[in-house]
Amino acid sequence: MVNFPYQFILPVLGISDPEQIKCLDPLRFDPHIQRLHELNRAGRADEIGALLHYLLSGLKDTGSLSQEECVAVMRDLGIFMGILKKMGFEPVQQHPALLPVLCSIANRTAMPPRDTLLHYTLWNPDNERTRSYTGAGDELDLIRSVKMSYPDLLLAIIMLDKLYISSFVGEEFKSTCDVIRESISSMIDGIVHAKRNVSPAFFANELRFYYDPIIVDRPEPYMGPGAVEMPMFLFDHILWNCDLEDEQYNAFKESFLPYNFEFVRKTYMYYKGKPSVWSSVIKNLSEFPSVETLKAAEAVLDFSYILKGFRKPHKRLADQSYAYKQDFNRATGSGGYSVDILDKIMDLQTSRILVLQEAIKSARKQLT
Repeated sequence: MVNFPYQFILPVLGISDPEQIKCLDPLRFDPHIQRLHELNRAGRADEIGALLHYLLSGLKDTGSLSQEECVAVMRDLGIFMGILKKMGFEPVQQHPALLPVLCSIANRTAMPPRDTLLHYTLWNPDNERTRSYTGAGDELDLIRSVKMSYPDLLLAIIMLDKLYISSFVGEEFKSTCDVIRESISSMIDGIVHAKRNVSPAFFANELRFYYDPIIVDRPEPYMGPGAVEMPMFLFDHILWNCDLEDEQYNAFKESFLPYNFEFVRKTYMYYKGKPSVWSSVIKNLSEFPSVETLKAAEAVLDFSYILKGFRKPHKRLADQSYAYKQDFNRATGSGGYSVDILDKIMDLQTSRILVLQEAIKSARKQLT
C-alpha cells in the first residue's frame, strides 16, 4: 500500500473513516459470527432465520442510528442475506421484517437497499471480528486482497483528477504521475494476494453464490458485493474513455455507479463526455510539441503500462476461477457479466494506448 494517509482525505470526499465503521456493532453480531458459520455449514436455514430475527429484535429504530451505524447494520445483514440466497431463498421474501430496515438504511446512506463491496471489504472489521459467509481462510484472504487495493485505487483516482486540471507540463505533473504509477503498482499486490491464497475451485463452486443478486423493493434485483464494483472503471473513465462512444462498455460502467461512494457517482458524471486525459495529452502534444509536452506524455504512457500489468493478472484470476465452476449454466458473476467483458476492456484499452504511442513516436521524430 502507498504510504499515504488516505483516511484524512475520505471525510473531504464525504466518506466516513472506515476504521470508525469497523468498530461498530449495532446488531450485536460479534458473539454470533462463529455460530452463523456452523449453521451455514449444516444448512440450517430455519435456525439462521431465527438468529436473524433475534438480532433484528434488539435493533433500535434505524432513524435514531448514525449514518456509520446504518452502514454497519447493512454490512452485517448482508452476511445473512448472502447465506440465505445461496441456500435458495430470496432473503426479503423469506423474512419480510428485513424490508423496512433495508429501505430505511438505503434512504439514510444514499446507497442500494442491500450490502455492497464496500460493506463486505472496506467497512468490514479485521481479525476475529471479520464478517464472512464461511469463515474459511480463502474467503478471508479474498476480503483482505480487496482491502489491500482499495485505498490505493482511491488515491489513484484523486491524483488523476488532479492531473486532469493541470497544465500537462512541469515537475508537479511528473510527480503526480509518479504517485499514480506507485498506486497502481500497489494495487497489483492485492491481485497477487488473491491469486496465491484463494482457491479458484473454492471461489467458483462456493463463494460466488453468496454474491448473487437479490430482490428487495422492486422486480429488478440488486447486485451482490462482487469485486467488479471496485471503481477501477472510474480511473479508466478519466484516463482514457470518458469520451469513448461504446454503448456496451458505458452501460457496464454505469451499472456499478449506484453501488459506490457518492463522490464516485458525481465524478463519473462530471467527466462523462469530456476529453479524457489521454485525449488531452495527445492534443497538447500535437498543438505544442516540445520536450516538456513529450515528457508529460511519456509519463502518462508509463503508468498506463502499469495499468495493463494490473489487468492481465486480474483476467487470469477470473479465467481460472470460472474454469472450475461445476454449474455450467452460470457463466456470469454477481454483476451479471461474463469474464468476456474483461477481454473487451483490455482490447479497448490496447487500441487507445496505441494512439498515444503513435502520438509520442510522431513527436519524437518532429523534435529530433
